[in-house]
Amino acid sequence: MDDNDPSSSTKQPVVRGARACTVCRAAKMKCVGAEDGQKQCQRCKRAGVACVFEKHRRGRKPGSKLSEASKMLRKLEKGLTSAKIKSQAAQASLTSPYSPSDSRSGLSADGQFQLPPLRVPTYNGGPSNSSYHSRNGMHSPSMDLDEDEDEEDEDGDHAEEGMYPAKLIGKESQRNSFFGTVLGPSGSSSISGHRISGLNSAQDRSSYPPGGHPVHNTIPDPIIAGYMDEDTAKILFDSLFLRLNPFINLFDPELHSVNYVRKKSPFLFSTLLMAGSKFWKPEVYSQCYKLAHDLAVRAFADQWKGVEVVQAFACLTYWKEPDDKHTWTYIGYACRMAVELGLNRYVSRPPDHETVVQRLERRNRERTYLVLFVHDRSLSMQTGRQWMLPEDDLVRNSSTWHEQVPPGATIRAEDVILSAFVALRKIAGETTDLFSLHKDTSGPPTTAADNYEVLLRGCNAKLAQWQSTWKNEMTRANGHLFHFSFLQFFSLYVRLFLNSYGIQNSMTNSSRAAPSLQALSQCHASATESLRIVTNEFARVQVLQYAQDSVTIMTAYSSVFLLKVCPSRRRSIVLDLTGSLSRC
Repeated sequence: MDDNDPSSSTKQPVVRGARACTVCRAAKMKCVGAEDGQKQCQRCKRAGVACVFEKHRRGRKPGSKLSEASKMLRKLEKGLTSAKIKSQAAQASLTSPYSPSDSRSGLSADGQFQLPPLRVPTYNGGPSNSSYHSRNGMHSPSMDLDEDEDEEDEDGDHAEEGMYPAKLIGKESQRNSFFGTVLGPSGSSSISGHRISGLNSAQDRSSYPPGGHPVHNTIPDPIIAGYMDEDTAKILFDSLFLRLNPFINLFDPELHSVNYVRKKSPFLFSTLLMAGSKFWKPEVYSQCYKLAHDLAVRAFADQWKGVEVVQAFACLTYWKEPDDKHTWTYIGYACRMAVELGLNRYVSRPPDHETVVQRLERRNRERTYLVLFVHDRSLSMQTGRQWMLPEDDLVRNSSTWHEQVPPGATIRAEDVILSAFVALRKIAGETTDLFSLHKDTSGPPTTAADNYEVLLRGCNAKLAQWQSTWKNEMTRANGHLFHFSFLQFFSLYVRLFLNSYGIQNSMTNSSRAAPSLQALSQCHASATESLRIVTNEFARVQVLQYAQDSVTIMTAYSSVFLLKVCPSRRRSIVLDLTGSLSRC
């Protein structure tokens, strides 16, 4: 606009968020011809494209990421704008299929527009229909990796993230079809589609105190629903403690009887029977699956709280369907609830008047929090996301937690595994933090390599000490061969992941840097030995089919790594070894 134009003083100023359209901003040229904000500029008119003005992202440097709060605000603004457009169209056409009082119409009774309610997962169409879109295009069906569907592309494509299991397995699964067998084909679920019906009605919610435990006699469970009788439930519980609990170490058979769990939480009771029926009573698995996930939605909506609710949400992630992508959401919700309930309260010396039941329930609360801590750190290692639970007094003193047994009682092997895993995840967390602090991208490559060499020597020394310590503790607990193999398998995975920092720069296509021989040797030995444990020792005791999904992730990660570092002439050995997993 010409500042000398006498008519300019009488014009109202045009208020808009940008002085140039998006096309001119991309070309870094002056936007001419659209001063009134209504017609196309000259460049857009010549190109025949839409002339769009968008607000600038104020206060953000070029190339920097938006904060999580900013992303959420943008999503809410976008959703509100879209909803308003749809509402205006509905008012203009007067053809809405819903009455104004119906919550689905988007209008309140007085005609005012309202934001749609927050929706929790409803499992429409069953597990085989859930959509999944990761940041880097991966679609691995049986992984404990719940990538947000709304993640922006600017969050990915970092070279240092290439060694995270989520990304490495995803890239390899696109190139090698045999991983479809190892990880499980998508859409393989036999569960029929279903919709949640009647669980969120006002009549149902009126029976429950908000924010507390539900009134149990109004909640269905597999026995009340007629899916099985009590004798069958007891058989499934026995099988669960024998085959499934050794992988998660979450329950104590001395406390968690059928009657106790059913009385405490129909939600947890239904979830455990869902897991048991998946392996030993498949004819009722689909019904139990639907019931357990319906109760999960109800627990979220009605804000049920309790240690059993935390355990139920955790158990929904262990033996889930291949295309169920709610692990990150469920574990996050369970972690926050655990902190809110004070499950991380550390008791240095139990009271003298503590009864047997009180001791078991206190240990149950502590065990639940420690399991969540391990799962939280495991997800962080798999996905590269930040963990949620910090180290507190309970975690810091967990190295002797397994020893807190009554006089004359034996140490449980499952408690030894849990204490060992907490210590292992602490080593992994400390090491990854040190790698981040010592990353020297501005100095010469030799400086970063020397830093990594020093850190890796310290890391491997800690892992060797960990292996020696907890092997002795498991011997004290009279652990079986499976328990020793289980400890070794997880330590090998952590060793493989941490040592991969020493070779990840050399594995990029454009890099000519030589890998660390120490790191390469440790990675190769760890990956090979972990596959040997899975194919030989786990298969020998016939427990591999009962493992949670994280074991599948670790196995696939070891396989992918060996395929990347082994010469092409030796890849057939890795393929044969990995292919044998489908027969275990």
